[in-house]
Amino acid sequence: AVLPDLPPHPPRSRRSAAKTQTMTRRATLTLLASLVAPSSGLAVFSASKADATSGAAARAAEWRSCVQAEVEDKRFWASEWSELEAELVQLQSAANASIAAASAEKPAEKHHSKSPLAGLKLNLEPKNPTDLVPALAMLKGLYEDGKERIGKLNAKEQEAKKKFEEKQAAHKRRMEVIEARFKNGTLSEGFRANETRDENRLWSYWEKVRERQHHQFHTSLKIQHGTLEKVKQMIDMYEKTISGKADKAQVAKQLAKVSGGVPEVVFLQDASYALSIYCRQAIAEVRSQRQALLQISATTV
Repeated sequence: AVLPDLPPHPPRSRRSAAKTQTMTRRATLTLLASLVAPSSGLAVFSASKADATSGAAARAAEWRSCVQAEVEDKRFWASEWSELEAELVQLQSAANASIAAASAEKPAEKHHSKSPLAGLKLNLEPKNPTDLVPALAMLKGLYEDGKERIGKLNAKEQEAKKKFEEKQAAHKRRMEVIEARFKNGTLSEGFRANETRDENRLWSYWEKVRERQHHQFHTSLKIQHGTLEKVKQMIDMYEKTISGKADKAQVAKQLAKVSGGVPEVVFLQDASYALSIYCRQAIAEVRSQRQALLQISATTV
């Protein structure tokens, strides 16, 4: 039998070339596979670093906003305490008028300080009810100024409260973004920890600013309301005295209420004495609050 002819074997050089080409392809695929895996981690790191840089810039801007807000608050409250002190000093000087007149026989010490009552033309030794009219006008002016200041304080408190709520909402959103980016793999664990720490530190500062704001408001409002109450009672007594409708027994009872129980009340002189005591105490508290305000550093965290 005649066997069929077999196909000739390819030359040795062609078989070697094909084998080399196959090995090259495998090596290339292996190299590409080894490069693809680290690239995803590198991408996450690069994205985290870029976001951290932009986040640091945003926080720097927020810190500047914090400092500016506290500077403005200090300026506002320093002005408020100064105005309130001036009002109390003027009121105390008017209340002390009769006390000063009673000791007129003693030689007065020479001094060059300007009187808070300068230009008011008050009669320090009223001989009849009409002499009280200028003092009554001054009391009414102080009363209106006090009401206006209370309105301004309430407006300032509402503005501060609104800004704080906006900051609180922004803080909550930033914390949610940090967690969302960590969960979707665009923020590494290390950068997440740093971002969370910095954000909480910033929010803690805002909380302290708001706490100081509310304390200043509450204390100032308490003093202002107390002052208005005393002034209003003095106005009522002055008006009754000027009109001749004053019931001395009733006035004595009212003066005891104003003074907190001063014995042997003698009409307006003891009313002035009681008011002077209140003003002295209120002035001390105002100065204490202002001193505490000055000790607050704008960069304290």
